[in-house]
Amino acid sequence: MNNDVINELKKEREQLLRLKAVLARNLKIAPEGSLRVNCTSGRKPQFYQFVSGVNDSYSGGTYLTRDKAETVRKLAQKGYDMKMLKWAERTEKRLKGLMDCYDHNEPEIIYNNLSSIKKELIVPYFVSDEEFLKKWLLKWRCDRNKFDKKDDIRTEQGELVRSKSEKIIADKLYSEGIPYVYEPEVVLDDGERLYPDFAALNLRTRKEYLFEHFGKMDETGYCKKNIRKIEDYALGGYILGDGLLATFETNGNMFDTRYLDALIKKYLK
Repeated sequence: MNNDVINELKKEREQLLRLKAVLARNLKIAPEGSLRVNCTSGRKPQFYQFVSGVNDSYSGGTYLTRDKAETVRKLAQKGYDMKMLKWAERTEKRLKGLMDCYDHNEPEIIYNNLSSIKKELIVPYFVSDEEFLKKWLLKWRCDRNKFDKKDDIRTEQGELVRSKSEKIIADKLYSEGIPYVYEPEVVLDDGERLYPDFAALNLRTRKEYLFEHFGKMDETGYCKKNIRKIEDYALGGYILGDGLLATFETNGNMFDTRYLDALIKKYLK
C-alpha cells in the first residue's frame, strides 16, 4: 500500500468524522420518537409519531395531521440520519483499524535495518523516496548537447541555460522542490538521440516527464522542425501530456507562467 492510498484513507476517515459530527448535531435537535407510516391500499399515506414509553407499542403512535408536515419531514430525516450514523461509525472504525495495522514505512525500515553486505545481496521490493531519487538523478547523462550556452544565464540550481525562459522554468521547478536535470540525453528506440530541455520527476507518483520549451513558434522552419520532434518523442513513448510536457512562445510573446504553474500542479506535484 503506497502513500497515496494511505492519504486517501486519511481523507476518507476525516470526511466520516465530519459526517458523524453533523449527524450527531442534527439528531440532538430532532423531534422525539420515530415516524411510522400507514399505507393502506388506495388511500394517501398516514403518518404517526411513535414515542416509546408514551405510545402503546401495539399502536401506530400519535396521528400527525396535515399541519404537522414539517414534523413528518423531520422525523423521516431523523430515521435516515440514525441509519447513516451507524454506518459512519462502523466504517470509520474499520478505516482506523486498517490504518493502525498498516505502517507504510515498515518496508523501508526492514530494508534499512539490513547490514550493508545484505543490502548488496538482495533486491528490495520497496525503495525509499530518497534512494529512488538518488538513482533517478544518476541515470541521466547530461552536458552532451554541444550547442553553446549563454554564460550570463544561470539558474538557481547552478546550470547555465540557453534562454531566460528556460531559467524561469528551471527556477520554478527548483522553488517547487521538483527534481529535474537539464538537457539530459534521451536515446529513443530507433537509436535517435534527443536532448530535451529538462527531465523532471514527480516523486510522489515516481513518474518522470521530459520537458521542452519551444520558443520561436512564429518561425516556420523552427516550428516544422519541432513538430517533427514532438512526433519523434511520441513514437519513443513520450506523448505530449503523458511523458512529455511543453511550453510555447513566439518572438513577440513570452509564455504565460500561469500555464507553467498549471502543468506543474497537474503533472509534477
